Amino acid sequence: MRLSSPTKDAPISKPDGTKVKPGIFHPAKLWHFINWLFQSYIYFDLLINNRLIIDRDNIKLLKEFPRRHGLILTPNHADETDFKVCVEIARRAGRNFIYMLNAEAFDEGHGMAGWWMQRLGAFSVDRGGLNALAQSKDYALKVVTGQDVLVIFPEGEIYYLNDQVQPLKSGVVEIALRAILQERQAGHENWSVYLMPMAIKYSYPKSIQKVLDKRIRKIEKHLHRKVRSQDIKLRLALIFAELLRRQEMAHNLEAGSASLQALSGRVADVRQAVLKQVEARYEEISPDERKGLLDRSWKLSSYLRSLPRGSKKETLAEMKKDLASLARVARMVSWQPQYVELNPSQERLAETVLKLERDVYNIKRPRQLAKRRAHVKIGSPIDLSPYMDEYERAPHEARHLIADKLRAHLQGLIDAMASNIEKNRAL
Repeated sequence: MRLSSPTKDAPISKPDGTKVKPGIFHPAKLWHFINWLFQSYIYFDLLINNRLIIDRDNIKLLKEFPRRHGLILTPNHADETDFKVCVEIARRAGRNFIYMLNAEAFDEGHGMAGWWMQRLGAFSVDRGGLNALAQSKDYALKVVTGQDVLVIFPEGEIYYLNDQVQPLKSGVVEIALRAILQERQAGHENWSVYLMPMAIKYSYPKSIQKVLDKRIRKIEKHLHRKVRSQDIKLRLALIFAELLRRQEMAHNLEAGSASLQALSGRVADVRQAVLKQVEARYEEISPDERKGLLDRSWKLSSYLRSLPRGSKKETLAEMKKDLASLARVARMVSWQPQYVELNPSQERLAETVLKLERDVYNIKRPRQLAKRRAHVKIGSPIDLSPYMDEYERAPHEARHLIADKLRAHLQGLIDAMASNIEKNRAL
């Protein structure tokens, strides 16, 4: 597949007639030498920090998958290391992976991160955008109808909830079904697209209790909290409560219940209140109440990033503040206190510490606590051609039906790996 240069969207006008800066779409520009160098680095990095555990049969399944059909690899997205895992699997399978990644990542380091990611085979998707999102989907169609493997993380965010697959975005299904429809119209009746579920599960081979305590104490010190309990679950819950209290104060919200039992409901209330508060400042973007809070925050964030930067420092500061608030709304999807309460494994405790550090220190990529193992299981590919009649009749229902099936498949793979990990620990 020939890779093109970045393209800009058509200009967008606000209701008052002023122009909105068009978004930029970044296509993949796979450079095989750079990709080989990066794969070599990733091999040793994983060997030291996240040793990859995967059956040879799984690699064989991916390696020998017929190239005459389209293939979309759909991993769960629980950790920053997921991308590295995919890079190593591509090396072992001897296949070119083309990755759909969020547009914000391409802007890091004044665009240098994007330059490298493009050469590693990544292209951008402006979640919540208008034209740029359409461009990403059209580009994905070209990848699927070629011989490369398209990689999409259908959860859409890094949640640090490794044991629980979150609701999937149906965009990956839409791309696959549109590709089949397109090829059928071109006369390729027997061509199909397969979704290949790939579950990634991290585990710590050794106890990390001392590291957990050290990192939690550091958070408590940063928040000026005194340690009054040795119960890690309670301490984490109190940190969640403190962060919520600070959000309520920052946005002039009424304080929620101080009861830790009401913590999950309080998280949902704060997310919704903060999002509505930011939405109210931009009346030209009408919120779609049918959409979830995550999709609404993506849409408004995309709009704010597209606005021309004026000369007033006050305006710029307000926009940056609103973007930060929207990013926090998106991250708070993973604030699920019951996740640890149901099963206080060291893996779940570690994930909770990572997501808290992300917000307490305002960092994008918290450092993992200790050396881990990355367990990977690839499931049976799902042929989407049997769903075409239903897709043409009721596209919305068909997309969500397949997304739910894919999610159940991923969850089953993760549950099986989690069970094997616990059995091996008990030996």
